[in-house]
Amino acid sequence: MASANEYIANIYFLDALNLFIETQWLYNVPVTNLLTEGLLDLFPEEWLSVLQTLENEEFNNFIIKKITKPEWSKTLKTFVKKCRYIDRLPNINNIIPIILPKKFQTGLNLKKQHEIMHLAYLIHMQCASQNIRTIIDLGAGLGYICQLLYYLYGYKVLGLEKSQTNINNARSRQIKMYSDSLAYVKYSCCDLTYNSVEIIETILNNEFQEKSDVCLIGLHACGDLSIHASKIFRDMKIARIFILIPCCYHKLSISKRIRINTSSEKQYFNNFPLSNCFKTIINNTNFDIGTFLRQPFLRLACQEPVDRWYNMSIETHNKHSFYVLARAVLQLYATKNGFSLKKCTQKGTRKSQCLNFETYIKDALTRYILQPQEKETFKKQGGFPNDCPGVCC
Repeated sequence: MASANEYIANIYFLDALNLFIETQWLYNVPVTNLLTEGLLDLFPEEWLSVLQTLENEEFNNFIIKKITKPEWSKTLKTFVKKCRYIDRLPNINNIIPIILPKKFQTGLNLKKQHEIMHLAYLIHMQCASQNIRTIIDLGAGLGYICQLLYYLYGYKVLGLEKSQTNINNARSRQIKMYSDSLAYVKYSCCDLTYNSVEIIETILNNEFQEKSDVCLIGLHACGDLSIHASKIFRDMKIARIFILIPCCYHKLSISKRIRINTSSEKQYFNNFPLSNCFKTIINNTNFDIGTFLRQPFLRLACQEPVDRWYNMSIETHNKHSFYVLARAVLQLYATKNGFSLKKCTQKGTRKSQCLNFETYIKDALTRYILQPQEKETFKKQGGFPNDCPGVCC
């Protein structure tokens, strides 16, 4: 049975790689470069001729249910068929609505409220079944879920975080808003790696004098932290439960870069792929994954599930199109005129400032710096500095 399953897995990975190679024109460039790289011009005419005529409900069903029509082009139907085969994601069960306690809602958007409330419930269900009363949060941030786990269920929680600033802010919030948790929720600055087990156990013992079984958790464990957390769980004897929600796979550390041209490079990662089966398939073929399994590909894994498109209105589609294209236009201007864009804030644009393109640009120019590129790089990109003046902000 094992050999049969291995054969099936090998075939699946090989088919997936072939699909990724065939369709890399769809994803292998950052979305911000949609216009600078001319991606819209790469869509087959026979695809556009049918997709542009779909009603909104038909379009949503095409995305969600992968429904095609007999009269569509063979290439489009084949593409959809392959996507249907590659899609092995489980169906998402309906989630019972849970309301976050009011004292925890301050300063949290609805998405964050949803995440910490449902994750806290899942953690409690798992820990209660094994009588675990101590939790270690890897990458605790400002400690939202740490405080919630104590408030709702009475757990001892150790929050480990790389940023001392976040630790200081988490402690300040704790003193101001959750002072009753001071003996039960502790924060410590720790730059976690795969070999941090001894350090974690020392901190745990210092804070709680605790040597009983623990649960390891991580919400938005960014990039390599997800890999390190997995290895910590493997090696930490008192860790009995591991609940992790990774994110930002495109931030995985790169082991090697090879420049292809002025706008593209091959990328090889330290911690991707991890699957031995997948790595064997790659090694047994001539696929150079550094050319197509790059950061833009890894960003796809961070996207919302396709279920988000259920009942999506035309208005919502139009808003999303505006967000994408407005940013692409800004990138096109910068590239054509010899600039690179550098964000001054965590978010480059705000949806509240996307009423129209003029408002968007005014807001964007307060949140980005337009930095001149090196002259040689600019020439190779085909810029025309005399055609349009630079922008200062």
